[in-house]
Amino acid sequence: MTRGEAEAEARRRNDEADGPGVWASQRAEGDDWRIVHLTGGGLRRTKPRGAHVESKPKPPEPSDPRPAIFQNVPPYGG
Repeated sequence: MTRGEAEAEARRRNDEADGPGVWASQRAEGDDWRIVHLTGGGLRRTKPRGAHVESKPKPPEPSDPRPAIFQNVPPYGG
């Protein structure tokens, strides 16, 4: 069985299964793959909930375009 076939079969079995544990693909000897059933405390299939938004870093703030003499002066006279 190839990796793609094993992953597809595991996905199909997980979609059908209502019992405990999950099905997963596992690499056997060489290039062979097999399906394994994993059971244990706390193992269950989770489905994504809500919207997943990719966070992007904020762009750096541009430097102050004013001349240096006016950059640190408060708005009212001193």
